[in-house]
Amino acid sequence: MPDAIFDHPRVARVYDPLDPDRTDLETYMDLVDKFGATAVLDVGCGTGTFCSRLAAERGIRVLGVDPAGASVDVARTKTDSDRVTWVVGTASDMAADAVHRQQYDLATMTANVAQVFLDDEAWLVNLRAVRACLRPGGHVAFESRAPSDRAWERWTKELTHQVVEVEGEGPVED
Repeated sequence: MPDAIFDHPRVARVYDPLDPDRTDLETYMDLVDKFGATAVLDVGCGTGTFCSRLAAERGIRVLGVDPAGASVDVARTKTDSDRVTWVVGTASDMAADAVHRQQYDLATMTANVAQVFLDDEAWLVNLRAVRACLRPGGHVAFESRAPSDRAWERWTKELTHQVVEVEGEGPVED
């Protein structure tokens, strides 16, 4: 089940303009190179920034999967998005389809995807599904947050307020 906010068409359309700094993806690009990945499964692909970039810059096979259909709709509009296979669904859906079993060298969960799994059972179900999709010797990469950083203390209106002009939407306040 998607987080309802990311399945809302307008939220999906303004997501990238409100958070354009994706320097966090450099680490994942480096991992693709380090592991010599030729096929990547991006779990929780959202609006597809990483998948489209992989397809354009590395020319490898990419499957982007996300339960939020509105986000995947945005992903399908990006440059080189036609070189990515997009699926509205979950890792468990992919693992249930024999076509995707043992097909990927690397599975990723960029940004805050790993935080979607709120209890041990949900996390375990997801990791088992990812494992089923990985080739023997495959890798999984995800982010976690360091509570000692106390990032939430910097998420104040004074420090983060912005108004962004979004094509087709007008000014959007965040």
